[in-house]
Amino acid sequence: MPDGRRVCQNCKNQFIIEPEDFLFYAKIKVPPPTFCPECRMVRRMAWRNERVWYRRKCDATGENILAMIAPDKPHKVYQQDYWRSDKWDPLSYGREYDFTEDFLTQFKKMFEAFPHANLIQKNNINSEYSNHTLNLKNCYFCASCDTGEDGAYLFGRVIRSKDCMDIHQALNIERCYELIDSKNCTRVAFGQSCDSCIDSYFLYDCRSCMNCFGCAGLRNKNYYIFNQPYSKENYFEELQKIDVGSYRNLEEVKSKFSDFKLKKPHKFADITKSENVTGDNISNSRNCRSCFWVHNDVENFKYSFVAMLGAKDGQDALIAWNGGEMLYEIVSASGQNIEFSLYIWGGFDIQYSYHCFDCNNLFACIGLRNKQYCILNKQYTKEEYEELVPKIIDHMNTMPYTDSKGRVYKYGEFFPPELSPFCYNETIAQEYFPLTKDEALEKGYRWKDPEPKNYEITMKTEDIPDHIKDIPDSVTNEIIQCAYAALSADNRQLTTACNEQCATAFRIIPQELAFYRRMNLPLPRLCPNCRHHQRLKQRNPLKLWQRQCQCGGTRSENSIYPNTISHTHGDNHCANTFQTSYAPERPEIVYCEGCYNAEVA
Repeated sequence: MPDGRRVCQNCKNQFIIEPEDFLFYAKIKVPPPTFCPECRMVRRMAWRNERVWYRRKCDATGENILAMIAPDKPHKVYQQDYWRSDKWDPLSYGREYDFTEDFLTQFKKMFEAFPHANLIQKNNINSEYSNHTLNLKNCYFCASCDTGEDGAYLFGRVIRSKDCMDIHQALNIERCYELIDSKNCTRVAFGQSCDSCIDSYFLYDCRSCMNCFGCAGLRNKNYYIFNQPYSKENYFEELQKIDVGSYRNLEEVKSKFSDFKLKKPHKFADITKSENVTGDNISNSRNCRSCFWVHNDVENFKYSFVAMLGAKDGQDALIAWNGGEMLYEIVSASGQNIEFSLYIWGGFDIQYSYHCFDCNNLFACIGLRNKQYCILNKQYTKEEYEELVPKIIDHMNTMPYTDSKGRVYKYGEFFPPELSPFCYNETIAQEYFPLTKDEALEKGYRWKDPEPKNYEITMKTEDIPDHIKDIPDSVTNEIIQCAYAALSADNRQLTTACNEQCATAFRIIPQELAFYRRMNLPLPRLCPNCRHHQRLKQRNPLKLWQRQCQCGGTRSENSIYPNTISHTHGDNHCANTFQTSYAPERPEIVYCEGCYNAEVA
């Protein structure tokens, strides 16, 4: 077996290629990577823009459209209905492979000449303001969602939702607000890592709880406030006193709950009904290592973020789904034997391709549907294809592409970020691995400066009435200043110092106002983008650290949490170690599964 020690050509840090990784690479006939796992993940994320959209003209029809590719980019953009139609032929952009020029430069030329869909949507009704979505009805400003109705500001894997707002990563939810990494919840606001909870506010790591407020680590409880039991009558009396319909009261509760969570033990990872896995947010899966947000019968994955619905045998995947198998270095793909490709909707034996549907045997193709044996969108016979592809791979190794920072791309590397149609801060890379502009440019990424905002602000943040009951219907006509934005003296020019894609101003849509009134919640003071980034800050990073359980015997090692029962290790410090997404410097009390279950389950 080869020596597994490597130095990442991007960050220059050492990383290890495990023996089983070499076996996987040999199985799919690709060389070992030259980037470390984290740099590979960032490189893939730099190709996925979910929430940054622009107004521009359709290059086919001239109509005004919303698009994820900025007008100042060289790429052509078609309105998606036209893009999917038979009014143009993707094969007409095909070209002969040129052995006098490196592969990625040739791909870049075709990629910039080829028309792209303005947004990625399917089976949506009255949900035009969305991207990477399907099966939505009456939804507004949503991204990366599947099957939802009457929702808004649903970002990042919100699946099967109804009448919800401001959600990040959730399954099977109804009338929920500010929910993160939760499932099977109804009428829950400000919840994180919760399952099967109803009619509750401010929950963390709760299961099957109803009518609970400000609680952490509870199971099968009713009428609790900050983990203390109340009678039904007293519970509702206390809620009336707290009155989260007031923004001032709500902010006080947020601060109190944030401190309260730190006094309770946290399980080292959210892993349920799974075996031989490491990572976080994993359920019903097997043999997955260094994976995050993996659900529903996923097997044999590694270094991946978002895999679900029976995906098997993959590494370095960003969104693998629907039974996909043998996947490597992909972004949003289902199918078999897919490598170094993005947005592949079914098919097999596909490499270095982008946004193709039900195709087989493709190499370096874009936008093809129901095709096979194509290279650079040019049709070949089976024999011609099988003869030419090995020659191209050899050519990629003898004449590799070198990017602006001197990183060498031979066969086996994913597309460089500098070929992406998006700047770093337009993509989800900025959400999960945030950089300043200077940091991004230093690393060789492009950066999109915010465009001037010339809104005429009609309501300043400080002028919003404190309580939802005092909000007039006319607020839906206002242009409201985001609390993170600074306003010029004439109330027109808005700037922001935050690094979170701040929109600087926002509106309250009618369905949103009705939702806040039903839930007795005050109007937000931040724009939807800034609210989303505040939710992201509550999630653990997509990294793992080796740590020891912090159970010190009769209490946590920081002496904040007293254990309620004796653990198997008695008065001694627990010796268990684990891989966790809680960094060692974090303030949370992190327990192994045994100590955590003894206290919480």
